[in-house]
Amino acid sequence: MANSNGWGDGAANNAIGWGQGANNAIAWGDSHAKSWAGATDIVGLTTDPDAQAFITAAAITDPTQQLAIDNLVKGLKSDNIWTKMKAIYPFVGGTATTHKYNLKDPRDLDAAFRLVFNGGWTHSSNGATPNGTNGYADTKLQPLSVLAQNNSHLSYYSRTNQANGNFIEIGTESPDFLLWYKAFNLTRGNVDGSMDYTPTVASTQGFLLASKYSTSQGLMQYNGAQQLKTGVSGNTRGAKNIYLAALNSTGAAYYSSKQVAFSSIGDGLTDTEAANLYTRVQAYQTALSRNL
Repeated sequence: MANSNGWGDGAANNAIGWGQGANNAIAWGDSHAKSWAGATDIVGLTTDPDAQAFITAAAITDPTQQLAIDNLVKGLKSDNIWTKMKAIYPFVGGTATTHKYNLKDPRDLDAAFRLVFNGGWTHSSNGATPNGTNGYADTKLQPLSVLAQNNSHLSYYSRTNQANGNFIEIGTESPDFLLWYKAFNLTRGNVDGSMDYTPTVASTQGFLLASKYSTSQGLMQYNGAQQLKTGVSGNTRGAKNIYLAALNSTGAAYYSSKQVAFSSIGDGLTDTEAANLYTRVQAYQTALSRNL
């Protein structure tokens, strides 16, 4: 029977079918075109415009990756951290092209702080891995011109446990502005060229962050565990670009071979903001099935 309004399996002639009928004018079953693609409109969910700008620029087509990016951006905005970021590198998409984009400003320009990879790198769905001999990425971000004195942070999510050696994960010098796993069970963070942090860690895997958020206060964080720090006022910020997986000294030096799955540069984060950032980053890594 050709029902005008069918509430069963939805015959081909139903005007409105609530089953699986391929010919229904409006189908609430398995039809990809009507149900999946239209799900956003049906339930009222929307993608954050900043997340969408990144997704478009980096040509991210995987729905899981798109959702992870969207949730990350929304979470950072909810926690009032988004506006403090100058550069966010989410390392999603699995290629050098997708990995280069800055989530905060996804234009393919030096002025947008997109990464320029140099030397040997391996790119995968888990992140980007420098070769430890000549691989580094230039962020094009100069602390002197972009970051304020006594108000800055660096972060790096490492997926590699590398026991010993002086390997800089992110940094520049003159003065020092860096973050590194100096050796097994020892880390070092120095932001604003003034405050050194040296908490011990279990391994060189996970999320490492150093922040200076006032004239004499700051912190270092490893996988959510934080060490508050009181120290002297910051020095003048350096004019050399910050590098990932190396130190920008007289050229790149102290090359790291640790796979990076997230990194950020921006204004100083308080202890609460740093804790919230770790929660958001860990949720992001979990969504992509690469958390540690």
